[in-house]
Amino acid sequence: MEKRPDEGTLPIDRAEALERIGGDPDFLKELLGIYSEEFLLRAKELRPALNGQEFQTIQELGHSLKGSSANLSLPGLRQAAMDIETAGREKNIQKAKESFACLEKEFEKLKKHLAQSPD
Repeated sequence: MEKRPDEGTLPIDRAEALERIGGDPDFLKELLGIYSEEFLLRAKELRPALNGQEFQTIQELGHSLKGSSANLSLPGLRQAAMDIETAGREKNIQKAKESFACLEKEFEKLKKHLAQSPD
């Protein structure tokens, strides 16, 4: 696994995300809401894939989450998703499960940050 952002790192690079979408904070908020819904669906699909060691599905779901996380400048989530994708490709179930635990932790960190954020 690659180096993760440290605990003090924010779960979103808001300035970078705003730059990517033209500077509209309301649109960013909307996109983050869509991301959260999609994340929960992908996580729900990942659990049985991990339990069944369905490596192709693990790789594909990791890839999907990596892209959406990168598009919204979510470094911790992007890294965890990339690790899941890699684990699926390498058929490494232990790494996939550890990376999924990190992914869930990063998502909780994002939710907490957004709940505390004024905009």
